[in-house]
Amino acid sequence: MKRDLRLLFAEVGNKVKREPHQLATEFNGVSVALTKHHFYLSKPSLRKFWAVLSGKRKLSQAALNRLALLAGFQDWKDLDDAIHGDVDASVNYNEEECNKREC
Repeated sequence: MKRDLRLLFAEVGNKVKREPHQLATEFNGVSVALTKHHFYLSKPSLRKFWAVLSGKRKLSQAALNRLALLAGFQDWKDLDDAIHGDVDASVNYNEEECNKREC
């Protein structure tokens, strides 16, 4: 899956090689289009998201943990273990650990 994502991002990157001012107007257009669907994401947020997808920026540990919670895991390490290891989400939940963290 990681290899497939790299290929996808490489393909998108090759097609989006444009001047910075063109990308700025495209981010603005995407932001306006998303707003029409009641999904509010500002131009600076889209720029940050693109930087993460293109590998120029990394998410903080707190942001990774929030994403893992959204996916149903206690933290990023548990999600990473499930993706790359033999563990699945059914063994992820530990009530004692959750109480320590005040989930």
